[in-house]
Amino acid sequence: ISKGSDILLDILEWSSSRPAWQRDALRRLVTLDSLNEYDLKDLTVLCKAAHGLAERRKLEPLEECHIPRRVAGLNAVKLNALIHHGGVNALATEQTIQFGPELTIIYGGNAAGKSGYTRILKRACRARGAEEILGNVLATSVPGQPSATIRFEVDDEYQELAWNDQNEPHESLGHVSVFDTHCAAVYIREKTDVAFRPYGLDLFDKLSNICEVVRRTLEKEREELEMRQVDLPDLPEGTIACELISNITSMTDSKEIENLGTLSDPEKKRLKSVRKQLYDIQAKDSTKAAQRLTLRANRLDTLNNNLMKLDDILANNAVKSLFEGRNSLEQLRITTDEFRAKTFPPNLLKGTGSELWRKLWEAARRFSNDDAYPDDQFPVTGDGARCILCQQNLRHDAADRLKQFDKFLLSTIQQEFDRANVGYQEQLGRLENVDVVNEANQEALEELRIEAEQLTKSIENGLKQAMNRRDEVLKNLREGQPLPDGLLSYKLHTEKVATEAQMLRDRAYQLLQTSDKETKNKLKKELQDLEAKETLGKNLKLVFSEIDRKKKLAAYEMCIKDTNTRSITLKSTELTKRTVTKRLMESFKDELKKLHFTHLKVELQAAGGSRGALFHQLFLRGTVGVDLPNVVSEGEARTLSIAAFFAELSTASDQSAILFDDPVSSLDHKWRDNVAYRLAEEAKARQVVVFTHDIVFLLALVRWAEEVGAKCQHQYIRREVQGPGFSSQDLPWVAMKVKNRIGVLNKMVQDADKLYRTAIREQYEREAVIIYGLLREAWERGLEEILLGGVVERYRHNIQTRQAKNLSDITSDDCKIFEYGMTKCSRWLPGHDQAPAENVPVPDPEELKCDIDDLQSWMKTILNRRK
Repeated sequence: ISKGSDILLDILEWSSSRPAWQRDALRRLVTLDSLNEYDLKDLTVLCKAAHGLAERRKLEPLEECHIPRRVAGLNAVKLNALIHHGGVNALATEQTIQFGPELTIIYGGNAAGKSGYTRILKRACRARGAEEILGNVLATSVPGQPSATIRFEVDDEYQELAWNDQNEPHESLGHVSVFDTHCAAVYIREKTDVAFRPYGLDLFDKLSNICEVVRRTLEKEREELEMRQVDLPDLPEGTIACELISNITSMTDSKEIENLGTLSDPEKKRLKSVRKQLYDIQAKDSTKAAQRLTLRANRLDTLNNNLMKLDDILANNAVKSLFEGRNSLEQLRITTDEFRAKTFPPNLLKGTGSELWRKLWEAARRFSNDDAYPDDQFPVTGDGARCILCQQNLRHDAADRLKQFDKFLLSTIQQEFDRANVGYQEQLGRLENVDVVNEANQEALEELRIEAEQLTKSIENGLKQAMNRRDEVLKNLREGQPLPDGLLSYKLHTEKVATEAQMLRDRAYQLLQTSDKETKNKLKKELQDLEAKETLGKNLKLVFSEIDRKKKLAAYEMCIKDTNTRSITLKSTELTKRTVTKRLMESFKDELKKLHFTHLKVELQAAGGSRGALFHQLFLRGTVGVDLPNVVSEGEARTLSIAAFFAELSTASDQSAILFDDPVSSLDHKWRDNVAYRLAEEAKARQVVVFTHDIVFLLALVRWAEEVGAKCQHQYIRREVQGPGFSSQDLPWVAMKVKNRIGVLNKMVQDADKLYRTAIREQYEREAVIIYGLLREAWERGLEEILLGGVVERYRHNIQTRQAKNLSDITSDDCKIFEYGMTKCSRWLPGHDQAPAENVPVPDPEELKCDIDDLQSWMKTILNRRK
């Protein structure tokens, strides 16, 4: 309304400094007016997301396109027609509503489809609280996009808008003002306040209420989070770790905590060493204790030496060398065999030159050199020499053979083979005879288990893998297989064993050096710090959880700060002081008079500010301690709303159309009639469109329009078999005047005449009986409207005394004709049973038409006489 657009633009500019979620809330309030539970939950999430308490989501802040603006220099806007093409609820398609230049009354019963048309207009005119438009939810197919054509005039210039629910509203149509339950400017506040809020300023009230709802939700969540305290590890006081976790805040660096709780390898070793040192210090005889530690260290050294030997034997290079030696020996064996075959004649005994034979030869050599011929070089083959084995004298050929044998054995090939064989057998023997899992080593492992159980298990597992590796190597060597590509791996941890041995020696040394109390206390302090860091490392997840909780609590504080309404109250006070002027207050008083709201002396005064709003309170003048909410009824509150609506209209710079959607809900006949008069009076100054389902209010509007001389146009929205939303310019029968009823009856007679001529008689008679019933109703309406001149009407609370002068011209003929018409019609009404003997037929169409003409003639006679 008038100033409303300026107020909303001011609010738009002010909102740019507000938190993003409040800007989104303002957009919803402007386009939806009131928010549901889902909106409030969504806004709470948006508020939390701004501070990292929820996943960020897209916001839609209030923008200029959401505001029903006034166009500079634009004159009055009038509506001409609304044509629904489809997609709006279940409304019938291609239906048209025509709007008259002054007063247009659009009547429709409940579920007739009236709300569908008002939703289109509210959307198109950017009305506050415009509802979401749904398609036909009961349809079997997917409903199409809502679409309509709106024809209107801007300063008598014709325009047409192809409207759909997705496009931006037409700027000119923002001039059309809408009054419905969402736009009521008077609110009955809690307790004693009845606050008057000009259009647009109520956004501050509602935004403050939203802030309050969001704040309560946030405070509840924060309290729940405060109660969920984390059970942090109990660390010794005085340690760095204890001091750090005792002072956790939202600013605590998680990386610093993680670094402190992660022991380095040297720190882990030092922790073990300090623990053992303190344990050793407890011994009564430190010298003996140191000796025991040294002996244990020596045994670990022995164990480690054995492990290193095993590692040397099973190392990749050693195993590779063994296989290479075997392969080289086999090659030398082949060469030696070839040389032997060339050296020895083929008639020798089988096996000559073999390994066994060579042993025999070497045994003979020793016997010759040591006992038989110690002074001669073996083999002795001179004169008189005898065979070492058979003791017989050697003949010439035997002596030559012995020399040949010796030459073979002393050859380079044989000696090379012998050296290779000795080296290979020695290396193989080391592998075959390796013995690590012996009693001494087992005892050393058991001692090591006391100090380092996990290390002991790892060594035992490594020994098992090493033995399996040895067996695999031996198997391949013996079977002549090549070196396996993937030998079993093993790890004997010799460096760690050496470290353990050194630690035992260090402990022995420290034990001999440590005797004073100060040194012990230093070790205890060092142990506390290291153990605190170790405990912290085991509980990092808990500590991180507490840091996260503190950060969330800090974020909740920021969110709650964003719900503070002080800025809202300041802006509301500023705008209210600027807009609620003396002129507006006087207009409000004038409107109350026009609506005959004079039984209560209601005045408008400033009433201070509260959480986002500067209130102007309506109070009862001349009373003390009387609360207005306890006096004003629901109908009176609605009347006050309408008065405020017209008060703001009085400040408008143009006379654009106004639209009322069921303005008299909750009003009794008295206030209904007052509002009807006010709307009819306003229709002389600007176009007024009224949607209503109240037939009494419709008749009151028609009557007052005639009274004040406002042109009135009707529109009837009805539900047919096909569905709701069917439109026509005829009023429903009950609201028609006699003249219009006669027109309907004449049309019905034409249709009945066709039945009379083309259908069976019973069909015509049923239609004729219906027409006579409606004709009788027309005669009844003629009594109060024509004969009595509207002096009295049923359900009207007042008497038109100015029309009483016309009653003096009523003649006896007027009354006789009326009585005759009523009597004849009553004869054919359904429910009036005729005597069987009488059996008078239903009049034919010609007679029925004459009976209708009698009513028309009677009406014209009386009206012409009274002119």
